[in-house]
Amino acid sequence: MHRPPPAFALLPFIPNANNFEHAMNPSPPSRLPPLNALRAFEVAARHRSLSRAAKELNVTQAAVSSQVKLLEQRLGMRLFHRHSSGLKPTAQAEEYFSAVRQAFQLMNEATETLLHSAPTTHLTVSCMPNIAMRWLLPRLHSFHRLYPHFEVNVLTSTRSDDFDQEQMDVAIRWGNRWPKLESHYLFSAEMVPVCSPALVQGSKALKKPSDLAHATLLHVQGTMEDWGLWLDHAKVNNVDPLHGPRFDSLTFALQAAAEGLGVAVGRLPLMEDDLKLGRLVAPFSARYFAPKAWHLVYPNSMAYAAKVKAFTQWVLEEARQSPYHMVRKSE
Repeated sequence: MHRPPPAFALLPFIPNANNFEHAMNPSPPSRLPPLNALRAFEVAARHRSLSRAAKELNVTQAAVSSQVKLLEQRLGMRLFHRHSSGLKPTAQAEEYFSAVRQAFQLMNEATETLLHSAPTTHLTVSCMPNIAMRWLLPRLHSFHRLYPHFEVNVLTSTRSDDFDQEQMDVAIRWGNRWPKLESHYLFSAEMVPVCSPALVQGSKALKKPSDLAHATLLHVQGTMEDWGLWLDHAKVNNVDPLHGPRFDSLTFALQAAAEGLGVAVGRLPLMEDDLKLGRLVAPFSARYFAPKAWHLVYPNSMAYAAKVKAFTQWVLEEARQSPYHMVRKSE
C-alpha cells in the first residue's frame, strides 16, 4: 500500500532556529560599528587628545588610535584632524560625537536605573572627618530635601582612593590632581595658625610669628608640610616646622589646640565657627592660601550615574556659595 511521506519531509532543510527566523524575517545586516570603537571615539573627541583618552580608558594610546582608525574605516570617512597640539574633530564628527555621547549617557542611565530600581538608592561619600563634620554634614539637609530618594552614607576613610575596595561612590579630597579620576574643584583653604585664647594672654603670650619658637606645634599626619609652608610665608626661620606631636586628623589637632596643648595650622573656612565662638583664636595676621584645594572626585565610569550626577550638581552649587571658592578659567 502506498503511504504518503512524513510531513517534515515536505519542509526545506533549516540548519538552526536563527536561520529559520532570518528566513521568515529577512533584514539587512547591522551597520552599527563595534562598541569599543565608538567608546574610543567618544572619549578621544571629548578630550581632544589620544593620550588623555588612553588614561581615562586605562589602555595604551596605540589602542585608542587603532579603535578610532577602525571606526573611520567602518564609516568610510575621516573623523579627526590630527595636529601637534591634539585632535580636532571634523564638522561631521562633531555632530556624530554629540549623538554618540548622548547614547552612552542614555545607556549608563538605563543601567543605573536597572541596578538601583529600589525605592531608596544609597550614595556613599568618602571624606576626611574634619570636612565631614564642619562642612558636609551641616549642609546635607538641603541635599535630602532635593533628593529624598537618595540615602547618603558618609565614610570617613581618608587613606585610599580605591573606590571599589572602599565601596564608595564619590570622595571629597585635599590635593591638586587625580589623573585617573574625574575631579571638580570645590574651594580653596586659607592656612591660619590657631590656639586657645589662653595662649595669647600673660607674659608668654603669642604676639608675633617668631614667638612660635617657644610654643608647641601641633601636626596632622598626611599634611606635615602645612607648618613649613606657613612659616616660609611668614618669613620665620627660627622654628623647626616638624617639631611637635602629631595627630591622625585635623579635628583632633584643633581640639588639642582648643585645650591649650599647642598651636595648630587650621584651614578656613572649616574652622570659622571655632573662631566665631571664641574656642580658638588666630594670634597672627599673616595668612596663606594653600597650594592645594578641596575637590570632589570619582571614577570616570561613574560620571553618568544618576546619583553621582545629582550629588555633583548639588555639592558644586554649595561650594560656589563659599567665599573660598575661587573662580577659575575653566568655570
